[in-house]
Amino acid sequence: MDQIFAPEYFDIIFRFLPTIKDLHSCLLVNKHWAACAIPILWEAPFKINNNYFPSFKVIKIYLEFIPDSTFRKLGDNRRIGLSNSRPLFFNYPSFLKELSYDQFLHAAIANNCSKDIIIELSKLLAVNNVRLHRLEIYNSLNCYTENLNKIGYLVIPHFYECTSVFSRLTYFNCSYQWPVQRIQLFNAISKDCHNIKNLKVSIYDKNEGMALEGLIRSQRNLKKFTLINSNNFASLPIQALVNQKHSLNSLALEDMHCNSSLNKTNFFNYAACQLNSSAINVLTQCTKINRVKFKHCEGLNSSVFLPLAIAFPNLTSLEYSYGSYEIYDNATPIRLLSGLIITSCNTLKRIILDWHSEVYLDITQLVEIIAQ
Repeated sequence: MDQIFAPEYFDIIFRFLPTIKDLHSCLLVNKHWAACAIPILWEAPFKINNNYFPSFKVIKIYLEFIPDSTFRKLGDNRRIGLSNSRPLFFNYPSFLKELSYDQFLHAAIANNCSKDIIIELSKLLAVNNVRLHRLEIYNSLNCYTENLNKIGYLVIPHFYECTSVFSRLTYFNCSYQWPVQRIQLFNAISKDCHNIKNLKVSIYDKNEGMALEGLIRSQRNLKKFTLINSNNFASLPIQALVNQKHSLNSLALEDMHCNSSLNKTNFFNYAACQLNSSAINVLTQCTKINRVKFKHCEGLNSSVFLPLAIAFPNLTSLEYSYGSYEIYDNATPIRLLSGLIITSCNTLKRIILDWHSEVYLDITQLVEIIAQ
């Protein structure tokens, strides 16, 4: 069988295997199968749900690619000799395509790596010509230790110095809430990366908003955009979407509200969703949007948002959620939601409404509109 199929066919077949365990079994068949399976197995080793291939074991192997001279220079004598401890048949770091930065840091700290060693691990990606397709830096850092946040703050500047790593990004999630160094990261990515299709971000202040604006304008074909907890500074990046109006098909606004009980992090700059008229005008020009999601957003009942009610005639999916069993939505944007449903009544296939209101008339009105 291995004589019949070219490596490209094995790559397609192996990607249909249901579990990583199945893929691992394939690489044990022979050298040819191993050469086809290893790149797939090692392209996303830092996924949270990757129980078969724990991240801390990945870091142990990555450390074997750091030369002894580096460990000597950093005074980490206990790691000297790792590169010669066993034969390495593949350049495992070079296969990396998807990186969860949080999991990467957590795995490195679990291996007792110092800040300087983690910086060397970050540089290892550039040295091995890694070109990431997917990068995630999200909120779970706050679920770990204070030490993790501190090291993350010190390491990330060295990570984005290697701008070539970002040149092939198609998915970028930077929704973490600790307010550090996003400006440099956005600038670094916008310099070498122009093919992001799915962008999920949060900004903390005006300067970050301006940097995100530059990142959005530098993309050629952005399709999905999610803005999280950006509040008073949301208008800047939204206005930049005018450059993506011919490609953007999905818009989501999340966690723009005043109620601290809806969040688990302490870094939120609580405020209702506020977009200026220029930002709304840009959104009305993005007529190819077919998916809209509002999650925990206050202020949507403002008249400023009403032009959106008739802006998207081809919606196939609409989601609105706010509150919990203890937190009520006191100002449900009935006019906005009603307009969106009526305008797209011929194309809507999926409507999710999940909010907690004491005004039952609101619920009744929407149900009647959907029924019609």
